[in-house]
Amino acid sequence: MKCVFHARDGIEAHMLADLLDQVGIMAQVQGDMLQGAVGELPAAGLASVWVAESDESRAREVIAEFEASQPADIGQSVRPGAQRSFTRGLLLGMVIGAVVMLVLLR
Repeated sequence: MKCVFHARDGIEAHMLADLLDQVGIMAQVQGDMLQGAVGELPAAGLASVWVAESDESRAREVIAEFEASQPADIGQSVRPGAQRSFTRGLLLGMVIGAVVMLVLLR
């Protein structure tokens, strides 16, 4: 067996394994249940997709075609300065919330 894909999460791993099954490549997901051991914190990169050594090159082709057909990550399309603006708004909200709590507790 050869690992052909390291997924962000179990859902992505199972989705790609099903895609490979649709084109006739038997795929197996490993490590997807390890995410539950971490608890409520998000765990990434624990799930992977494995195929038989004889199917490795075709599986990598199918995965590359799939990844090429996907839209760019949302993080790449965020306008410049949006993260800074969000951080400022978050800090302002925290300060206002703290002031309101102090007034209510007096």
